[in-house]
Amino acid sequence: MPNSFRLLAQDILALGEAGDIPSALEKLHEGIQTLPQDPHSTFLAGCLYERFRDWPQARSFYLQSLHMNVHAPRIWHRLGIVCLEAGDLDGAERALKVAIQQKPSEAPYYIDLSLVQARRGLFDDALENAVTGDALFPDHVPAINNIAHALQCLGRSEESLPYYDRAIALAPENGVCRFGRAVSLLKTGNFDAGWREYEWRWRCCQTPRTDLTVPQWEGEDLSGKTILVHHEQGYGDTLQFIRFVPLLKARGATVVVQVPIPLVRLLERVEGIDQIVSVLDPALHLDLHCPMVGLPFRLKMTPSTAPGCPYLSVPAEEQIREGGALRQSLTENMAQPDLIVGLVWNGDPRAHDPVATQVDRRRSVPLEKLAPLMEVDGIRFVSFQLGMPKNQIAETGLPVTDVTDGIIDFADTAARLYGVDLLISVDTSIVHLAGGLGLPVWMISRSDACWRWGETATTTSWYPSMRIFRQPRSGDWETPVAEIAGMLR
Repeated sequence: MPNSFRLLAQDILALGEAGDIPSALEKLHEGIQTLPQDPHSTFLAGCLYERFRDWPQARSFYLQSLHMNVHAPRIWHRLGIVCLEAGDLDGAERALKVAIQQKPSEAPYYIDLSLVQARRGLFDDALENAVTGDALFPDHVPAINNIAHALQCLGRSEESLPYYDRAIALAPENGVCRFGRAVSLLKTGNFDAGWREYEWRWRCCQTPRTDLTVPQWEGEDLSGKTILVHHEQGYGDTLQFIRFVPLLKARGATVVVQVPIPLVRLLERVEGIDQIVSVLDPALHLDLHCPMVGLPFRLKMTPSTAPGCPYLSVPAEEQIREGGALRQSLTENMAQPDLIVGLVWNGDPRAHDPVATQVDRRRSVPLEKLAPLMEVDGIRFVSFQLGMPKNQIAETGLPVTDVTDGIIDFADTAARLYGVDLLISVDTSIVHLAGGLGLPVWMISRSDACWRWGETATTTSWYPSMRIFRQPRSGDWETPVAEIAGMLR
């Protein structure tokens, strides 16, 4: 074993570069046993653990180093990055602010702080720090991209586009910038360019499938061809874009659709689907494939030209059995309410994806924030909320009845929605379900709204039965809730 930890670190990095991560980590763990207790060695150990994405160990050694030398902006910076990667946004912001305080001339500190603040929904602060970083380090792509992203999240997508263009001119193959530009184009209604740029998601935030050997469909003739259309992203995306499948059938294709099991029973009733599966049979003959969200680009569709609603359906007998039973259960032995309203206040946290987790935190509203709705007379509120957030009903004591017992998939939820007069929900899959069924839905949108809802509109061509209530700023649920309460009265 090399005598100095620095030489040992070189061996460890060489093993890592060769792809032998287990041996690199084993050698690192051994070397730590004789690690010199000085700030440089502990910092180097932290860097090695960060290199191998062991965030707790990296954080521990950075803190040890700072304990011996608190005036070390570079170490505070690395601590901030590790906290960011571990999902500790508060810790990341604190560490990066210390780094800036100790060395205010370092552009990367501001740039990384702006990223952390954007994740937290502090978009004004994120913009300010990104602008400072850009001034200190002109033509640095991450700074320019952070400016564009902050503007986009502030509902200023038109202003963001020149910054995205500037970043892309410097780095044409940067998938993050290209995808960000796609979102701004879509939010401003430029769907022709937006759909094309949205294909960069495969170079940014999504992993292409590697199990398919047939070519991807790019809009060519489908006559006599069998095409696989497959789920990507979340349930809501598939519920929104399944409407395009009948257009493939009309072009002469045999259409196979692959979606997760919770969607199968509902979507098997969609017109134009010849076969729907959750697991693909390797023996199934296919000529082409297409990711679900790629359909409107290849079909040259916009919200105003897309197939209308309803395109999802529930058999009449299930509407009566599930929806009717729900309504009857709420009116037995009590006065008939003027309105029965369904509620959903949380999305899917997607714990495996830190970025998606932060988006979910911004789009989800604590049930207690909906309390003003309960003050409106003549309304019975029922919950379609799934998962742990449904526990908030008992925790808050609010008069909300859980009606999710026995729901196993989207077909069950769809049938039960016929038992309510209105659904009020945050931006999650059930709004697409209600909208696709043509049922009334009021959506509470976070301030940095998803691209599909634009930036200011209260209605959408995607779902004519939907009304949108928007946060004026991140964290402000009081404003849209008060607006909804006023509409209910």
